[in-house]
Amino acid sequence: MGTERDRVISISLSEAEWQALVARHPQPVNWLRDRIREDVRTSISTSDVTSAVRRDASLSARAS
Repeated sequence: MGTERDRVISISLSEAEWQALVARHPQPVNWLRDRIREDVRTSISTSDVTSAVRRDASLSARAS
């Protein structure tokens, strides 16, 4: 059995905040999920690039 689990986020909003969100994003749950997934993908891509740059810098320093 794996350790992969679904997670749930609960956010407290006033009725006015909720109505404003739904007015802008008629599918607020999908919109939030998409934003989170975009952020994670961007973070992973940035992390990969940062790791590659550090690795290259480390190799260059050793060669010097």
